[in-house]
Amino acid sequence: MKTDYTAQAEALSTEQLQGILEDHSQYEPQAILAVIAEMERRGVEVPQQEQLKQELSAPLHPAPETLSQKFKNFLQVFVPKEHYFVTPILLNLNLLVFIVGALLGVHVLDPDAERLVELGANFGPYTLTGQWWRLLTSMFLHGGIVHLLFNMVALINIGMQLEALVGRVQFILAYLLCGLAGSIASLWWTSPEISVSVGASGAIFGLFGMLLMVLLLERELDWKSKRAILGNMVFVIGINLAYGMRGGIDNAAHIGGLVAGLLVGGVLLLRSNRYITQNYGLLGNAVTVVAGMLALFIWFKQIPFTGKVRYAYTMEQVGKLETSAIKAAQALDKAGSDYNPDELLPLLTEGIAQWEEGEVLLENIDDAPAGEEGRVAAMLDYVRLRKLSYQMLYDDMKANRPIMHAKQQQMMYAINQYVHQIQNNSFDEDKPGNVTIPEIKDSQGNPVQPGQMQEAISDPFFVIDGVEMGTESEAEQIMQNINPNSIESITVLKPEEAKAAYGEKAAGGAVVITTKK
Repeated sequence: MKTDYTAQAEALSTEQLQGILEDHSQYEPQAILAVIAEMERRGVEVPQQEQLKQELSAPLHPAPETLSQKFKNFLQVFVPKEHYFVTPILLNLNLLVFIVGALLGVHVLDPDAERLVELGANFGPYTLTGQWWRLLTSMFLHGGIVHLLFNMVALINIGMQLEALVGRVQFILAYLLCGLAGSIASLWWTSPEISVSVGASGAIFGLFGMLLMVLLLERELDWKSKRAILGNMVFVIGINLAYGMRGGIDNAAHIGGLVAGLLVGGVLLLRSNRYITQNYGLLGNAVTVVAGMLALFIWFKQIPFTGKVRYAYTMEQVGKLETSAIKAAQALDKAGSDYNPDELLPLLTEGIAQWEEGEVLLENIDDAPAGEEGRVAAMLDYVRLRKLSYQMLYDDMKANRPIMHAKQQQMMYAINQYVHQIQNNSFDEDKPGNVTIPEIKDSQGNPVQPGQMQEAISDPFFVIDGVEMGTESEAEQIMQNINPNSIESITVLKPEEAKAAYGEKAAGGAVVITTKK
């Protein structure tokens, strides 16, 4: 009855078998005996064959292993060897990343998606907007210790079989190409929805696909030998597929990696004329990698940046722009009437550019998720009002005119109402921007344009419904809370008129506001 070792020995070339014998201390006795038997079958002489057989046969019926010996044997899966070199390195790297994540506070059983994104998970709004490296880093992150253990057991299983057949270089190239294919497949399948994808499953399923194609195309092994390897492979794949039936498992990555592995395995066997070997030319490797990466790049570029993916990215970017742009308004609030135009004008210029950038981002959202259309519209109106307010402030400061005039007050009121709507998700209310303000007139009832008003009065004194509110800075908060629709009339008094009516404190002119009763 053929064992796994017998089947694997039959799949190796004579040179590979001789290499294993030269380094026989690194392998289990059963494996070396299978190699010797295969060499005998091929009629190849084995130096000191009988002595070697005796040495190897002695441990086949050893005394029961101690707990210490079992632990030492277990640790061997983490140690690189001649034909098991890349696999333990990948195993250790995945374990190390998991341990570092745990030390950083990531939950070991059910990690938070936001923390995984911070560490490099595959996340559409980021991966599709320049952070392409997440396609790679997500391959070394896992959604909990159970996810990690399933993947690492599968990696050890496939690594012990496949790496010995195709060699280190082909093994690591296949792992990376298939892993990237799995990451791209995950994005392609879920877009325009949003998902957080992590795990080495795409790469591991790719290795299984590669082994399957190698066994199907290889021309030396008989099917009895192949069945032993295939049976073990089907068992491990079955366990992982069963685990993948749980909710939240990225089966798109599994399928993408598997298909990529089948393709890589097919190309590899065609390069060697359907013989298993570890000797592949550097040029062929380079062509395979370049062609594979080009295909993955083209596929990646076909993923649509729409729907929830674009919405989430845009809202986050607009939020960042707002945080930066609002610094000008904060500086003005802090300075009050003692503001320094030389300090504020550059901040306003920068803020205007940032509001414009946010406006463009929001204008490009033409497929907002259901229920979010109102938020997008409110944010767009809010950003536009902020930009207009900044432009007005900039022009007034530049011309050395009063900045908190009626038009600016109207703007601030509308902005505050939009903030209220956005914070409270009350987008069914009337648009606060739809406000009207009565015509501004002088004491004779003649219309006054905002620019003429600012030229006529330098530091206006505000009076609302007969109540003296004080200068612009003193009345600012009250003015911002007045609904422009409630204003019945606005009258501008020139300095001499204002001084006569309200005394010296109104020597700079006055603005008299009367609200509707």
